Amino acid sequence: MIGSELEQNGWQQGSLFSDADATLVCTNMDVTINEPFVLIVASQSCDIANNNLELDPHVEVYAARLIDKPNGNYLHNKNARLLHTKFIQRLPGADMSAEKHIEIKAFEKLFVPKTLLQGLSPTTDRQMQEYDVRNFADWLAARYSRPALPTAFNNRIDAADPRGTLRDKAKKANNLLSGMYVEILPFAELKDIERYQVNLLGTVPADYEGDLATAEAALTKHADILRAANMDVTQRLVREDEISLALIRRFKRFYYDDLSYRTAAPLPVEVTG
Repeated sequence: MIGSELEQNGWQQGSLFSDADATLVCTNMDVTINEPFVLIVASQSCDIANNNLELDPHVEVYAARLIDKPNGNYLHNKNARLLHTKFIQRLPGADMSAEKHIEIKAFEKLFVPKTLLQGLSPTTDRQMQEYDVRNFADWLAARYSRPALPTAFNNRIDAADPRGTLRDKAKKANNLLSGMYVEILPFAELKDIERYQVNLLGTVPADYEGDLATAEAALTKHADILRAANMDVTQRLVREDEISLALIRRFKRFYYDDLSYRTAAPLPVEVTG
């Protein structure tokens, strides 16, 4: 029962490979990945434990690049194509552990046959914390579940900021926000003479200890983009633990990069034809 064996050996979503096992798996699959990298399990834990190889023959794994420091625009699931996150590396000596930052690209994934993982276990020297595993899972889901906003709404932003100047300024101020969401009223294709009413919701982590006024100023830069597009905007900044499920269900996550890929920006490798 191969799925049960993998579960017993500790494989679950967010598990990391040792360097030796990562090299072994890549060699057996005839895959070359530029170093330094780590392999992270993306498959949902129940799928890993599934014993039916006809239904679940593979474990989905992402190759993550080690980076010196994260870019705030790619933290907290802000970009559906690129994620900056971290894991904890155990160290010898008094320091005991350190945070290691990584970059994960949406197209750098492997479908590893479960049979290749038999006899292997995830490393205990590297572990993702629960928040980072959940954030990783949310990022994976966003590849398919992120909302499609009204075309007229997107076009108005493009027309008001054709070179992306305002968006670039907003992104530079974006490090403090963990997420940005919009409620668009009406959620419809409006005529040119009609105006969108937009509620803009910015979030910071529940344990955020920085200056809220600075985070509010970052959110204002995003609101200014919508106002430049002739929209009526109300903005609100909250900690993640201050919003209810009922409230967040009214809002849709807002990804500026989806606007960029609709226009003249080059498409990433995974979607070029």
